[in-house]
Amino acid sequence: MLFTIVACLFQYNQVVTTSKKQDVLTYYINISGKQRILAQRIVFLSQVIATNQVLHRDNFIALSELRDCIIQLNSIHEVLQNFVVSVVLTKKEVSTLSDIYFGSGNLSLKIPEFLEEANKILIANDTNIILQINQNLLYLLEGDNGLLNTLELATLSNQLYAQNYIKLTAFNNKLFLSFIGILILIEFFILLRIFLKKD
Repeated sequence: MLFTIVACLFQYNQVVTTSKKQDVLTYYINISGKQRILAQRIVFLSQVIATNQVLHRDNFIALSELRDCIIQLNSIHEVLQNFVVSVVLTKKEVSTLSDIYFGSGNLSLKIPEFLEEANKILIANDTNIILQINQNLLYLLEGDNGLLNTLELATLSNQLYAQNYIKLTAFNNKLFLSFIGILILIEFFILLRIFLKKD
């Protein structure tokens, strides 16, 4: 009986842990999607800044928003890259995430390169330089093997990683619940046998 209680407590702990892990994975999926949106926003803002520069308009608001987008994208990239390193690579799990960040997707280098180019626009004063930076950002985002495609794959890979984790934990939970059910049946028959022997 005590063993069944311990097994039930263990299973409860597993369910709570799984639920927390699912929340974390959902967070990673959400910020992975936000990476793509921020990269697109950075290119859009660079176009606004270039247009304002050509038309001799004030760029204060656009530059401020661009700075915020750069900071957010950098922060999200660090969080997701650390996730890939700590969870996927250190556990030697087979995942497309490791390939996207450190293999053929090369996201660990693409985003810093993109952010470095975006930061240049914050200090540029010459219209031609700003226009060139805008074109460079557009190419880095949408060009051959561009950042946008890789970010979409990263979001999809985060979703697949989460789905595989959920499937595995659901299978393990069902297996363990079956084990607990068998234990309860065995204990029931043992108690029934003891009760019948007393009569």
